[in-house]
Amino acid sequence: MSDENAINEAERKRRQNMRSIAIGLALVGLVVLFYAATVIHLGANVANRPM
Repeated sequence: MSDENAINEAERKRRQNMRSIAIGLALVGLVVLFYAATVIHLGANVANRPM
């Protein structure tokens, strides 16, 4: 019984780790998407505008 619990615990930790990685990658993708949309919306010359 103890071995089965240890396997289940290891599997649970592995799945939680994979879920965390997937959420992190989705968040990075969303940030890149928002950044790209902002650059496209503002145009390439946004850094050259007068302050």
